[in-house]
Amino acid sequence: MNNSYRLSSSAFDREKEDEKIEPLKIYFLSVEGNVTEKEYFEGIAAYREELHINGQVRVEVLSRSNEDTNSAPKQVIELLEDYLRLREMGEYDFYKDIPMEVVDEYGEESVKKYIEDPNLLSKEDKDKIEESLRILGYDYAYRRYLHECGGRESDVFAIIIDRDRKSHTEKGLKECISHCRKNNYSCYISNPCFEFWLLLHACDVKEEYKDKLEEIRKNEKVSRTHTFVSRELSNRNHHKKSGIAFKQKYLPHVDEAIARAKKFESDEERLLDNIGTNIWKLLESMRDFS
Repeated sequence: MNNSYRLSSSAFDREKEDEKIEPLKIYFLSVEGNVTEKEYFEGIAAYREELHINGQVRVEVLSRSNEDTNSAPKQVIELLEDYLRLREMGEYDFYKDIPMEVVDEYGEESVKKYIEDPNLLSKEDKDKIEESLRILGYDYAYRRYLHECGGRESDVFAIIIDRDRKSHTEKGLKECISHCRKNNYSCYISNPCFEFWLLLHACDVKEEYKDKLEEIRKNEKVSRTHTFVSRELSNRNHHKKSGIAFKQKYLPHVDEAIARAKKFESDEERLLDNIGTNIWKLLESMRDFS
């Protein structure tokens, strides 16, 4: 698959026209994990009312294909910036985003017709263009959808990453933090991992793990499928292949998780050496918008 076209989604929900609420603010989130983080924040988006988040605040978790496992912090930023390039394109320039291989094969006029209205082409030509895009890993429908999401100065662009001492260097993470500050992106970090934030929904980590905080910090691999933290979370919340069951297991405990997280470190740079997470700041930011 061509990594130049990473934004891709096997399924994404569009609000029905008669139910559509024009957003006043969208949080565009580029996340490290391809499954758990995405499901969690899509849960936040789905239950805005219950979480006292303005209904005109939207959460858009940027998607990549299941085969795309590029999740280093730098690559999480790259996915966000791929979206930002789409956002900056004018409506009549969007065809320039189409891979040149397809433009060269079918001609600029045909590609422009496809973008303006695929029904302007014969079914045969339309199918051929779509098959060529699919082979190149270019998700036209999703990229078009994201392109049409842009426009508000109030929008927030954020990355969500793990400290993950085994995979991410301190130097690399500091560079990511610096890049985010320079470009006005929000940067949310969990040390040692996103599952630590989820564990805060399930228990008072500060109290219940007061004798095991060093094990949490190291977060060693304890089985073929688990690190120390992910195993503790699994033992408590029993995640299944069908997902994390956000409504049942996380939604009722968001306020508790925020309060518990505040007992740990939350400064971006200090999170590189200390257990904690600043994801609670993201949720409070969403609630503060009125």
